[in-house]
Amino acid sequence: MTRLSMCLTDGTPVEFTSCHRCEHRTWEHAGSELTVEAVIDRSRKD
Repeated sequence: MTRLSMCLTDGTPVEFTSCHRCEHRTWEHAGSELTVEAVIDRSRKD
């Protein structure tokens, strides 16, 4: 399992977790899981 702290393009701090066994991935912000769509929206450059 890999866990990384990172900051998305819009400044949102997130914890990214990836499981090497099952390929499950999550992004969490302030204790709540973000959808992939939310991560993509927050990562777009204007």
